[in-house]
Amino acid sequence: MRVNYYWYTEMPSTKKLNYFTAPAAFLKTLIYNSETVSYVTDLTATDYSYGFKYKLYSVSDTTYAAQVLYVLPNSPASEAGLSRGKWITTVEGDSITSKNKTILDEDDALEIGLATYSGGKLVAAEKSILPATRVVANEPVLYHTTLTQAGKKVGYLVYNNFANGINDAYNKELIALSNEFSGVSEFILDLRYAQGEGDLENVQLLGSILAPATALGKTCCTLKYNNKQDPQTVTKTFLSSISGGTNLNLEKLYVLVSGETSAAAELLINSLKPYMTVVLVGAQTDGQPYGTTPYVNEAYQWSVNPVTHMYYNANDEAEYTSGFAVDYAAAESLSTLATFQEFGNTGELLLSTALKLIE
Repeated sequence: MRVNYYWYTEMPSTKKLNYFTAPAAFLKTLIYNSETVSYVTDLTATDYSYGFKYKLYSVSDTTYAAQVLYVLPNSPASEAGLSRGKWITTVEGDSITSKNKTILDEDDALEIGLATYSGGKLVAAEKSILPATRVVANEPVLYHTTLTQAGKKVGYLVYNNFANGINDAYNKELIALSNEFSGVSEFILDLRYAQGEGDLENVQLLGSILAPATALGKTCCTLKYNNKQDPQTVTKTFLSSISGGTNLNLEKLYVLVSGETSAAAELLINSLKPYMTVVLVGAQTDGQPYGTTPYVNEAYQWSVNPVTHMYYNANDEAEYTSGFAVDYAAAESLSTLATFQEFGNTGELLLSTALKLIE
C-alpha cells in the first residue's frame, strides 16, 4: 500500500501500527480519512445469499416491516414467492423489532409472514418458508422492456451491477439486448440499486451501446494513479464497434438513481456526460469516483483491495465525491408507497417521472 495506495502519503508510520490485528481491522488503521472503498476479502469464504434486497421501514414504535425491492431469479427468495413490492412483517412467528431486525441477513431457513400494501396499510397475506441461503448468481439485468410514450419507442433497462460474468456471459447478454433495443429513440437506464465497482469492460460496453455513434472509439475514462506509478494515467476508450451488437446512437439518456447508486454506475454516468445529455431522476448518488486493485496472498488466501486510482471523464472531470445531484427528485419512501410498483409498470414512481419528461 505504501507503493500503490492512492493516498499513500497519508498512511501512518510503521511504529503506530499493530501488525497482530485481524486483516479487516488492520486495513482500517491504514486508510486515509476513514474512506470506505478499500476492503479485504477472505478468498476461502463462500458468498451465500437469500437472493433478494429489502428495505426496513418502522411501522410502529417497536416494529418494522421489510419491503422487498427486488428478487434474483433461481434464488431462495424466488422459491419463497417473494417479488418486488411484497412485505415481510414476521419472521419465525415474531414481529421484526430492533432485537431481531438483522435476521434477514443470516443464513438459515426461515418462516416469514408476508403482507401487501393496499388502501394505505399493510394487509397480512400468506406465510411462506424462505429456504436457507446458497450461492446465487447476482445477474446484472433485473428487467428490460420497450415501451411507447407519446409515439416514441422507449427502451427501459434495470441494471443491477457491472459484471462480465463467467465466460463473458453478462457482456454477451448486453450485446443481445442492444439488438432488441435497436430502433428506440429514447432510453431509460435504471441504476437505482447498482452498487459496487464492477468490471471496467462492462462499463465500456454498456456505454458504447448507449452513447452517440460519434463517441465510439473516443475516451470513456482516464484512470489516474499516484505519483509512484508509471504510467501515472491510463485511458480507456469506448468500443470502436460492437461485435454482434448495436450502438443505439442516443442523444439523451434518462438515468434512474438513488443514494445506493455508486462506483461503476457513477463512472458510466460521468463517462457519458461529455458526449450526450444525461438526465438524472431520483435521489443524489453515493459519490465514489475511485477504483481498487486486488493484491492476492495465495499462501493465506486473502486479497487486499486498496483504492489505487481515480476515474476522470473525457473532460477531465471527477467531481462527484459527494455524488451526482439529480435533475428531477423522486425518492422511494413511506410517503410514496402507492407508487411502489413492479419494474416496468408505468405507474412506478421513478419510471413514470422519466416517461413524463419524455412526453
